[in-house]
Amino acid sequence: MPARISRIDVKIKMNRNEGLLSASPEKRYRNFISTVVDREEVWLLSSEDGYATYNDENYTNLLVWSKKQFAEMFADGDTAVSIEIHDFCERCKEMLDNNIGFLVFYNGKDAYWADANKIFNDIQEELILVE
Repeated sequence: MPARISRIDVKIKMNRNEGLLSASPEKRYRNFISTVVDREEVWLLSSEDGYATYNDENYTNLLVWSKKQFAEMFADGDTAVSIEIHDFCERCKEMLDNNIGFLVFYNGKDAYWADANKIFNDIQEELILVE
């Protein structure tokens, strides 16, 4: 019986993750904020050259996810690495004036874009709620 329950739990988890991947960028962003605060870590992709980024005309954008499994889906030779949530917030404060943005929870089609100020403030608000 436990093996069956385990398979059911895995299937439910997979369905939840698939649903989250197909959710709107705004919903994925809200999930990202609550999950990274709950788990106390943010996931990025890293290589010998540094963190994976996407550059546009105005910003260098870091790609961030709430869980390792989501980051690994888009690793393409990079390694999923985590940053402790308070360290991540400190780094956000350092980036406020450097045209650094975040592509939050990329799903293969789109992501929620936030600048360092927004993501920092939203994480801080969530931290206050849970602490």
